[in-house]
Amino acid sequence: MRVLFVGDVFGESGLRAAAMHLPDLRPHYDLVVVNGENSHAGKGLSRAAYKKLREAGADLITLGNHAWDHKEVLELLETEPVIRALNYPPGTPGKGHWTLEAGGERLLVIQVMGQVYMAENLYDPFRMVDALLAEEEFDYALLEVHGEATSEKYALGHYFDGRISALLGTHTHIQTADAGFLRQGTAIQCDVGMTGPIHSIIGGDIESFMGRFLTQRPTYFKAASGRGMFCATELVLEGGKCTSIRSMRWDEPE
Repeated sequence: MRVLFVGDVFGESGLRAAAMHLPDLRPHYDLVVVNGENSHAGKGLSRAAYKKLREAGADLITLGNHAWDHKEVLELLETEPVIRALNYPPGTPGKGHWTLEAGGERLLVIQVMGQVYMAENLYDPFRMVDALLAEEEFDYALLEVHGEATSEKYALGHYFDGRISALLGTHTHIQTADAGFLRQGTAIQCDVGMTGPIHSIIGGDIESFMGRFLTQRPTYFKAASGRGMFCATELVLEGGKCTSIRSMRWDEPE
């Protein structure tokens, strides 16, 4: 089974980059998972952004800390292949996992939100994934960790090493060069990277973001525009485990 995971799609530049690359890549993969939590103007997922990502080739869309920025997401979580973090409290709309099938094999996709340096006060991701893995039937499991801290992502990786096929990080928007394997065979990459505007501060307009650092005051958020980049990670799954992990990045021409 060949799986492509596309990193945080950010604003119009990200949607354009996804629409540019995903249709050509899609025939080479059995399943495509996309993090779309910043796809609507840099914050949240709207129905229009959801439609564009699905038309480009996404089988499943994951969210993150901006999951609730648009009311439309509530309906999407109930009716469409969209998941939010598993470690929200019981009663939260939607679900934190989804099982995709290809070639008679099942891929369990789970998303959790990190607890370190994140604003949300969520449940323990270690115990919640523990419980889920004991309940679900699957051939492969992919854990997406939407979080700030490298240490937390690697702690989760080592905790589930050998029990999940791969752990991929999102949220920092910076692609890391650590794609590889842990001792018991679980593939890991700390952050897949951002599919969004190249000339930006993690997707945001440079001038508006710069004010936060120079004045230490809140500034109006504005998504950057212009040339986009496409960041993704390829997983090859076989015999119950991941046998290959490879990151990729393409930049939109000048």
